Amino acid sequence: MSQRKRFTEIDALRGLAALAVVLFHYTTRYEERFGGESGGYSEIFSFGEFGVQLFFIISGFVIYMSILKVKSVSDFAIKRSFRLYPAYIFAVVLTFTVVTLASIEQLKIDLLPALVNLTMFQDFFGAPRVDGVYWTLRVEMTFYILMAILLFFKVEKKVMPIVLTWISASVIIQLIHRSMDTDLTALIREFSIASFSHMFIIGIMFYCIWQHGDQLKYYAVIALCVIYDLAFMSIENALFTAAFVAAFYLIINNKMQFLSSPVLVFFGTISYPLYLIHQNIGYVILNKMHEMGYTHPIFTAMLVGATILAAYIIFRYVEQPVQNALYKLYKGQQKPRPKKVGFKQPVKKI
Repeated sequence: MSQRKRFTEIDALRGLAALAVVLFHYTTRYEERFGGESGGYSEIFSFGEFGVQLFFIISGFVIYMSILKVKSVSDFAIKRSFRLYPAYIFAVVLTFTVVTLASIEQLKIDLLPALVNLTMFQDFFGAPRVDGVYWTLRVEMTFYILMAILLFFKVEKKVMPIVLTWISASVIIQLIHRSMDTDLTALIREFSIASFSHMFIIGIMFYCIWQHGDQLKYYAVIALCVIYDLAFMSIENALFTAAFVAAFYLIINNKMQFLSSPVLVFFGTISYPLYLIHQNIGYVILNKMHEMGYTHPIFTAMLVGATILAAYIIFRYVEQPVQNALYKLYKGQQKPRPKKVGFKQPVKKI
């Protein structure tokens, strides 16, 4: 399978994961937080929360591939910033504005922490989030920092020692927290992303399989990650992880070509802005609709459609043009300046 097809399929998976998370938040999660009914669909879409696991596996695959191709830590950081911040900053401003104007007090935060959110490091600074879904960005940022450290020490190609050390450290952190269960151990577990490290490692291993072919050591690490999930997360969690592993295996063996359909690839294209804007803005709109008596599931479906449209608009008119402009500027600065060609003045003999 060609590289282009493979990445369209992975993008489609990302889009499906984002859509599953949206449906989970608009049904199950909304009912948990605000009451109301979703027409019996909350149970159907309750598994949508596991879409986040798929995000992390995909990120492990894509980001590890990226660090093998960039020139330096700064190159990696700049390109990641171009990818993440245009849509994110727009989403923060839009979400803060909508929530501030709405009547749901539990979603509101003050202006100063909202400004901190623009950095994407609000969790590291202890600031509340403009939108609850931004917790995953802290996990992603931690993963990026770890990858940048590998780049800095030029050990990014030593994949087996890296992943075995990482999973071992995660096991130790989990065992210490399980035995002591203090605020400090919980904090260490959270900010070390020990609860999600195995997801990224699975993605990294599948990239290695894609690059180097079927090797027992890669599949052994993937199996170890599923066991880790079973031991420290839950049976349900491990089952979904195993399902995502199966999906990735089929993709790299050219068995899921249907994912390359234009519709699914479209959802992958808009998945990032869709994820960023859907939750709190969606809660505000759902709450207003329920106050007006519009509780039929068809209205939730209409909201999903409107959110998809809004995500496309952000992608088309914010994310894509700003990214293109930034990349063009960055590439222009990287090009060596041509040497000036001039003529030397003849030296007069005295």
